[in-house]
Amino acid sequence: MFGIFIFCFIVSISGLAGGAFTLVEPTIYDWVVSDGRAALESEAVKDAENRASQGFTLVREQDSDIGRFWMTFDWDGGDIFTAPNVKTMCEVEQVFLNAKDYGRFCRLNATTGRCLEPTLTVTYAFYGTVADSSCPLLPEAQVSNRARELYDGLTISNETRAYSAFFMEKSTEERTPVFTSRTRSRIDLGAPLEGFTSIYDEEADQQKDYTEFYEDVSKDYFDAFNMESVWLHSAYRDRQQRNGITCKWYSRPLGDIESTELATGDLLLCIFSLAFVYLWMLYQMRSFFLASFCMLQIIISLPVSIVVYRSVFQVSYFQFIHILVIFLILGIGADDVFVMNDGWRFSADAVEVKELEKAGADRDTILETRLEVAFTSTIGAIFTTSFTTIVSFLATSISPIMPISTFGLLAATAILLNFLLVITLIPAVILTNHYWFVEKQCCIYSYIRVSDDEDKDDDNDQPKYLEEGKVDEEKSDEGTSEDFQKEPMKDKAYVAAAKNGKMKETKDRPDEKDEMKLRNSVSSIEGKIPHRLGSTGGSNLGSLQAMISVGEEKGHAEEGEDAASPAETAVSGLDWFIARAYQPAMTVKRGKYYPVAIAAVAFFLTYAIISLAFSTQLTPPDDSAQFLPKDHMLVKVPDELQEEYIPGEFSNFAEVQYPFGLDGFDRGDFDRYKPGENRGKVKFLSDFDFFPEESQRLFTFACQAAQDRTCGYDACNFGRFMLPRPNAIKCFLPSFQKWFISRNPGLTTFNCSRSQFYSELQLYRNDTSTVSEDGLTTSDKLALIGFVDNELKYVRIDFYTTIRTDEATIDVADARNEADDLADMINNHKNTIGATAMGDTYSASQTWVGVEVEFGILEGFYSGLAICFPVAFVVLIFATGNLLIAVYAIITIVFIVVSVLATIVWDGGTLGIAEAIAGVIVIGFSVDYCLHLGHSFVDAYHGFGIKSRGERFNHAAIGMGATVIAGAITTFGASLPLLGAQFQFFPTMGGLMAATVAFSITFSLLYFMGTLLIGGPVGGAFELKWFAVKCGCGPCLKKCGCLKTEEPENIRLTKPTMAQQPSKPK
Repeated sequence: MFGIFIFCFIVSISGLAGGAFTLVEPTIYDWVVSDGRAALESEAVKDAENRASQGFTLVREQDSDIGRFWMTFDWDGGDIFTAPNVKTMCEVEQVFLNAKDYGRFCRLNATTGRCLEPTLTVTYAFYGTVADSSCPLLPEAQVSNRARELYDGLTISNETRAYSAFFMEKSTEERTPVFTSRTRSRIDLGAPLEGFTSIYDEEADQQKDYTEFYEDVSKDYFDAFNMESVWLHSAYRDRQQRNGITCKWYSRPLGDIESTELATGDLLLCIFSLAFVYLWMLYQMRSFFLASFCMLQIIISLPVSIVVYRSVFQVSYFQFIHILVIFLILGIGADDVFVMNDGWRFSADAVEVKELEKAGADRDTILETRLEVAFTSTIGAIFTTSFTTIVSFLATSISPIMPISTFGLLAATAILLNFLLVITLIPAVILTNHYWFVEKQCCIYSYIRVSDDEDKDDDNDQPKYLEEGKVDEEKSDEGTSEDFQKEPMKDKAYVAAAKNGKMKETKDRPDEKDEMKLRNSVSSIEGKIPHRLGSTGGSNLGSLQAMISVGEEKGHAEEGEDAASPAETAVSGLDWFIARAYQPAMTVKRGKYYPVAIAAVAFFLTYAIISLAFSTQLTPPDDSAQFLPKDHMLVKVPDELQEEYIPGEFSNFAEVQYPFGLDGFDRGDFDRYKPGENRGKVKFLSDFDFFPEESQRLFTFACQAAQDRTCGYDACNFGRFMLPRPNAIKCFLPSFQKWFISRNPGLTTFNCSRSQFYSELQLYRNDTSTVSEDGLTTSDKLALIGFVDNELKYVRIDFYTTIRTDEATIDVADARNEADDLADMINNHKNTIGATAMGDTYSASQTWVGVEVEFGILEGFYSGLAICFPVAFVVLIFATGNLLIAVYAIITIVFIVVSVLATIVWDGGTLGIAEAIAGVIVIGFSVDYCLHLGHSFVDAYHGFGIKSRGERFNHAAIGMGATVIAGAITTFGASLPLLGAQFQFFPTMGGLMAATVAFSITFSLLYFMGTLLIGGPVGGAFELKWFAVKCGCGPCLKKCGCLKTEEPENIRLTKPTMAQQPSKPK
């Protein structure tokens, strides 16, 4: 035992020393579907631009989308543009402008090499410069006049409107007089950073540099606003005000920094999960030693799993999403431990053990036999349920979204390692506990008994519960649909009494032969009932019968008898719930019907049908995955920028690129688990030629086609595909042709020589002295005209579409068809005019990449379901051996899944990351409950010869009902602390886990068990052997020993007559 613990500790320490538990730096490519068409096409364009920029680097002369900083200001007192307010907003902006190392990250003027003035700031708009960090109070008249100029600029021209509208909220023009009560500012940082050749060169490293800069910015703003975060509450969730103005700020790196800090703090919540599970184990096991070492086994399985995951499987990606595995393994691991402990407790009454005791065997031999009995009676159940859960997690590992895929792989690894440790370590822990504590009576146990006076009927010695469950003693014919045995509950009481060695000399006591038969039946119970979700303290048939056994002597064995310890006979309140509430209520009978069971089945069937209808409405999220709370500043600002201000920012619309000359993208030896490294190289067309007239005319046609293209999809606005605004398209050829003619009188780009054409094109591209009349800057031309090693490799058209970036994913996916149709039209025109040297073009866009991510989540989800459901059905068939029960169970599982998904829809959620994971693993959880209840229902026939549905229901409910509830409590309790987390993936996943457990346990106990009570199999009907006999294979099965009786052949398929129906229960 200690050797295994020491080995696990060594592995864990080695992993710690080797950095196995170190989180990797997040990158912009983590969630990208790397082998998706959109990703490949977009990255081909990026890499082509990166290679074209080499040798002509404009350090920090381009805008950086990653480094862009936003500020918003809200004022409740009318027009926000007053002198005091302008001064306040200037002071807030100066916090950023005076940040440490701002001079190393600001966007540079290409001519002077100095930081550009951020013109889209309130400071610049009113002061004319941002150089004066003192922000003096301006005269009110000056501020009022400048504000009027901005308001008038909304109607003067398109150029003035674009600038003025930036500072105005949407309702500005609806007011009389015109004014805005909120405004915003934007400060662009430069790209590429020093040491990099382009904005796409080593993006992960550049992102890291921006993040380090923003760490200082974050501290500066915390100091400026006296902000202080506490555990489970970020200061960003509070309203930050200065002089009555509500101030907010945002940048992407700030969101990454804050997500990391919140997730780190939320990890402390696992302490509460650990505490709950430990206390629950302590209550169930009644032993500090046993509970502590079992808890240690569960905990140690996680670091060992991480080491295996990263070192053996060579998966380097490890982020906060993977930490959630600890909450899963707590519930699952505790269940496995309970199962093994249950097997040990009830092994004391195994036939083999009793025979050894009678033979006077030594203690060690008896204990070894007990351990063998416990192991063999539980290993199958633990393996089967662990297998289904592993499969459900492996199903998520096929997701095209790498973080989800790796999460599933780590979770499956953890469950597998936990299973191996349970079957190797826990038996040794149990035996050590017995040697060190149980035999010395050092454990802390509780022993709950039924009061003899309270629980007995007034008229006889039978406990009330047994009397309530008793049916008419009239024996019905074998094989009827309601074949109740004569006083079955009383017989079971005798079984319990025989099991505990406490049979008294009464007139009803069985003879020695019958008693041995009953003992063998007890052994059959313990060997056949799976305790996967086991709970100690009597959450099984044996313990419940021990509680209500006939003629107990106050929980103490008579002198000289071999009595079990209190720990082995203790019961829990769950047994009382099953015995006094659930089972009596479900088996209430009116005539030949069970009204409560029928009502339960009807209710849950209706609920499931409604849930199925709503679950089909589940769609991908409209935005990218958001891990911060909804009331968080860094969540509010992006939403406000999209919804509260006059549309005008190009960044609010999807940009697309149409390249010519590219021939795909080669991933090479790319490692998907290192998404920010070595992503591949672009492939260029070997015969690309832009000089022929046909090639130039095709390019001109493409530019005009983009501007003329209409769009009828919901995501498109204004009825057009390209945004109808000045400078919305970057088409360099008309500008170049004019530039060429001005430099070469009498020549055009059509009649010049090839060498002259390319020479002039390269000069035009590299010219930094002027900005073309169509607004193209040098950085634009470097991106659009791709010279690599002085050879033109590609040309490109960029333009902004009318598709807003906040449109629904489904609508954007439809609008992407318009982009593809435009590419097809251009390619067809290419073939028509013979411009084959240009190659085919396509539509590349980061927006399409985002759509691909959302649909990748959907694909992984539905693929996971397609794997899990068939596997679960096969497992149910072989675990229960009965096709009808397996069908009932898989239908129940489907209903559980759709109920969870419908809950997401009703809560206003979408099929995001957590929902996609939970939707698949719910199958693994729900299979466990149905499997154990169904197996117990089957065992009633094979282990006890009970054929009727009613009595088989009683057997399953009493023997397994409390067990599955106890297991559900473990997982449910472990998930609840997640609801208090700020990192939104955790509470979302925690809520889904809790909902999954709640639906699973209620559907299993009420719907699944109700269907078995109403229409379950009778005797051996619908078993695999039964089908084999019906197919004429009975003689063969008898020869091989697989069919030991003639009974399955004699089962009647016709409906029993009224005479054969059981009498109404007393």
